[in-house]
Amino acid sequence: MKDTTNSNRRAFIRNTALAGLGISAMGQMGFVNAGVEEEEAYKQAMQKFPKGFWWGSATSSYQVEGAANLDGRGKSIWDVFSHIPGKTHNNATGDVSCDQYHRFEEDIKLMADAGIKHYRFSISWPRVLPEGRGTINEKGVDYYRRLTDALLKHGIRPHATLFHWDLPQALHDRYGGWLSREVVNDFGDYASAMVKRLGDKITHWMTINEFSSICHLGYGVGNPGIFAPGATLKTEKEQLQLIHNVLMSHGAACQAIRAASPVKCAVSLAEDFTSFVPAYESSENIEAVKKAFRREGKNGGMIIPVLTGKYDENWLKDRGNMAPDIQQGDMELIHQPLDMLGYNCYTGTYIKAASNEKGYEVIPYNDAYPKGNMPWLNITPNSIYWGIRLISEAAGRPDLPIFISENGLADSSLPNAKGEVDDIERITYYRNYLLQVQLAMNEGYKVKGYFPWSLVDNFEWAAGYSKRFGMIRVDFNTQQRIPKLSYYWYKEVIKNNKVV
Repeated sequence: MKDTTNSNRRAFIRNTALAGLGISAMGQMGFVNAGVEEEEAYKQAMQKFPKGFWWGSATSSYQVEGAANLDGRGKSIWDVFSHIPGKTHNNATGDVSCDQYHRFEEDIKLMADAGIKHYRFSISWPRVLPEGRGTINEKGVDYYRRLTDALLKHGIRPHATLFHWDLPQALHDRYGGWLSREVVNDFGDYASAMVKRLGDKITHWMTINEFSSICHLGYGVGNPGIFAPGATLKTEKEQLQLIHNVLMSHGAACQAIRAASPVKCAVSLAEDFTSFVPAYESSENIEAVKKAFRREGKNGGMIIPVLTGKYDENWLKDRGNMAPDIQQGDMELIHQPLDMLGYNCYTGTYIKAASNEKGYEVIPYNDAYPKGNMPWLNITPNSIYWGIRLISEAAGRPDLPIFISENGLADSSLPNAKGEVDDIERITYYRNYLLQVQLAMNEGYKVKGYFPWSLVDNFEWAAGYSKRFGMIRVDFNTQQRIPKLSYYWYKEVIKNNKVV
């Protein structure tokens, strides 16, 4: 990375504030001096992104497709889980959701009108393999052919995620799904089948979305998981072995994609690894966040082994005899080469240096800290900068390009008397996180693109339809699409190739 002084970094942060709040206001508050310095600050903060930067949008199959029982689709664990009373808000299901299965052309037209050139979606494993293995449902595959053809017709590049939480229920019933090593071969076979059939249209593949959400939310230790399949495990070791199986499945899919693709392709994954943020930027606190990044929870036991081929030694020490059993060849399978890394960033965790064995302490958020209309979504714009930076400096992968595969918040805006949705909180959130992406790029870190979550309001898992993450409002009674104010803001960002 190219060297930057702390003073230069502070200057850029000051400048990004200018873009977010306005030059005159910031001047009055004493952030800048009037005159030349103020003008130069504005120019730096409002610079353009590189030519070819990916401006995208994102969804996932179970959250938007609907058509749960059409054209030979099998059941997923979410189909079963969401139909159990009390598991989701108001007992909502994804049976219909946004009905994108029938309305994808309308949604693609909205993307094209905004200037979006990249669309991240996921393939429903049970739609194309109703039993999770065996006979392919060609009607299901044909849906994704029609979807990708429509995207390409509008000049939008498809980015396909193979797994975004909708495991075939048949595999869960057969052997416990991710709890068995059998899933590794089944997931690899599924990946191969999809790439053979769709690889002439799709050249950008993601294996799995969010290891941690699958394994920690769907499977509880001593208590049922709060997401599908809602399973209860007896010990932490069972959960860590489950994670190990998911990591190996990712590796098997990487191998399958490269072997099956008829053209040169790019392989990645989308992970919400924890971004650790220094309480303030002293050398001690910066060193502390690097230690925390390698050692803590879902990093040391998930993204670190994927990127380095080893579980973090301190992460293993902390877990003792609960650590997963590793067979010969497992780590080589997990550590497959990646062409880039998808980063799902919503929030971060503050760290300060401490004189304890770890060398750091986590600073908890208090109830007054601003949130993005979700109990866990503490608004932390600089988390996206530190997440990008720590992949390079803590995970030791400065070679690996990153793209922001998700970033967003749930709005609380209702249509006004004119039917418009003025979701200014989303605009403010996107703007401040994007400016931190720009800061990382200015410092030499490789960032290829930005896929805000989400294109449309959708089925928000256990929250049902009570939380809305979309730039486009969906009336779930009529399926009417209403572009929100953030949609028009994002259109202007893409048009100008800079934060506005």
